[in-house]
Amino acid sequence: MSSEWAEEAERQARAITRDLIEVGRVRGFRVTYQKREARFALRAGTVTTYFSAHSYVTPRGMDWLQLRIDILSRVRRPQQDQQGESTPAP
Repeated sequence: MSSEWAEEAERQARAITRDLIEVGRVRGFRVTYQKREARFALRAGTVTTYFSAHSYVTPRGMDWLQLRIDILSRVRRPQQDQQGESTPAP
């Protein structure tokens, strides 16, 4: 992927981190773009979840919105489990 695309990916990762802060995930939540692996890393305390950048490429370009939705959904899931809400079995 081009360096221009990588710069945009880093901007998007910072913006997603700001989104997490705005929804109350202040401590320990951060999204970074790992250029060498072409993936986004969601760090939540000591746990890291990866999102492959290639999974979000569409014929129209990168689907940044879907990436944000997936990351925010992943952050929300553990909170739901703690509150006793059931999550669907795979």
